[in-house]
Amino acid sequence: MKYLQVDDEFLSRLKSFAVFIPLIEIDGKDHILFEVRSDIVSQPGEVSFPGGRVECGEDFKEAAIRETMEELNLNRREITYLGYSSMILTSNYRHVKSFYGRINKNLSEIKYNKEVESIFTVDLDFFKNNPPISYRAPYKMDFPKDFPFDKIPNGKDYKFQTGYNEMFFYDTKPVIWGLTAKMLKNFIESWSKNEE
Repeated sequence: MKYLQVDDEFLSRLKSFAVFIPLIEIDGKDHILFEVRSDIVSQPGEVSFPGGRVECGEDFKEAAIRETMEELNLNRREITYLGYSSMILTSNYRHVKSFYGRINKNLSEIKYNKEVESIFTVDLDFFKNNPPISYRAPYKMDFPKDFPFDKIPNGKDYKFQTGYNEMFFYDTKPVIWGLTAKMLKNFIESWSKNEE
């Protein structure tokens, strides 16, 4: 399953994105840096990691580092790549890979671009000691009035398969939730295992 073959139709629907989970040292302790998205990009006001769409001819890792350089106005020497974190395929065919590394710059010296409203950090130990709260929301099938129930076995009583969207929330200010929280959870779990 590691090298899953997919057909062209499925592949054409995928939209590839990459994010970078930036570690930064503050007062001798590791923190994770987050962005609050500005009102000129989608999902303004949301907390996110630096990242964006993978461009043609670019691999995911290159995209994650490029986006971090652009959004935080860093040069390549100010980023130390440390590794791959995780992959998520969303229900709307977004294929997102996350990577992590260090920002080799003082927080006060980071001058982010106009896609970013503000930046903040949270001590890495906070996430190790405070797992996210999880909520499960069922996917709802909303049938049109003219849906042909008469053409399927058992009609309206057909046992349609249902699924759930699991969403995570970290009790931070601002709140970290959704896809960012899911990638963060994956990262914290793998980071903690590596420390054992």
